Amino acid sequence: MRMRTLGKTGISVSEIGFGTGGISRLMVGDDREAQLRAVRGALDGGVNFFDTAMGYGSGKSEANLGAALNRLGADVVLTTKIRLTAEEREAPEEAVVASVEKSLERLGRPRVDLIQIHNYVAPGRDWPVGEVVLDLHDIYGVGGVLDGFMELRDRGLVRFFGFTGIGHPAALSEMIDSGEFHTVQAYFNLLNPSAAYPVPEGFSAVDYGLLIERAASIGMGVLAIRALALGALTAEPNLLGFLDERPPVLSLGSEYDEDVARAEKLSFLVREDCTLAQAALRFVLMRDEVSCALVGFSGEEQLAEALSCVGAGPLAEDEMQRLKHIWASDFA
Repeated sequence: MRMRTLGKTGISVSEIGFGTGGISRLMVGDDREAQLRAVRGALDGGVNFFDTAMGYGSGKSEANLGAALNRLGADVVLTTKIRLTAEEREAPEEAVVASVEKSLERLGRPRVDLIQIHNYVAPGRDWPVGEVVLDLHDIYGVGGVLDGFMELRDRGLVRFFGFTGIGHPAALSEMIDSGEFHTVQAYFNLLNPSAAYPVPEGFSAVDYGLLIERAASIGMGVLAIRALALGALTAEPNLLGFLDERPPVLSLGSEYDEDVARAEKLSFLVREDCTLAQAALRFVLMRDEVSCALVGFSGEEQLAEALSCVGAGPLAEDEMQRLKHIWASDFA
């Protein structure tokens, strides 16, 4: 395993991180032995960064991950997240503290290394995404989310602060520029590369405006999320089981069915010694600014595929030129 520094935290983290979201199902299910095997396999492969959230399976992910880590006696870099409801948004500091206290109980841990905001962020609460949105006052105002984070840090329950970079790009840029956060989770993959590469005006997905470079320039750690676009960037787009329902949209313009169609344009990346998923992870790891690529695992096969990308090297120059042409045409 290769290690990278998580920005100004100084923490050394594995290039591949263990994601436990509900979409991958493993860590929100009930197969404790499969969960234990996956966590042990990740640790044996050198993975030391584990990411969860109170919202994954209504706390089941935290409980299951905590049980596996504690059973194995693992010393890891551990992060969880808060996601406020509309009601909790009226008293953010109190809600944040209560959420993290419950998360620590489920994890069976005295503290976590990193706590992150997992709501959409926008200039106003009425941004039309169908989810609970935080505006900057909810975060920075007196009694806001940041005050809650600071209280938790003062009590020794968390060490560092981060946020998921979803929402209105201008608001995300303001959060980065504030210097109050140590990490950002950047939505970044072959189908929406805009967090690190320019895309044309009118690009059909959110243009994150080189967010990765902006964050890295002030020393923030960058955690790349959705590297496989919920399975769209795999050999079997329905690998994660989306047969009867469509998964929720995290980043506007990156709806699952549309991403599957876009991914068909990338078949040139598949070779005998490289699957589409491996190409997608190698693409993310090409960026030195990325501290860790978070991947959700449904089982040991997906874990092995992800770990094989460590040290596999960048995509070829001709492949990158072809990708830039595809991005410039918006996958037309």
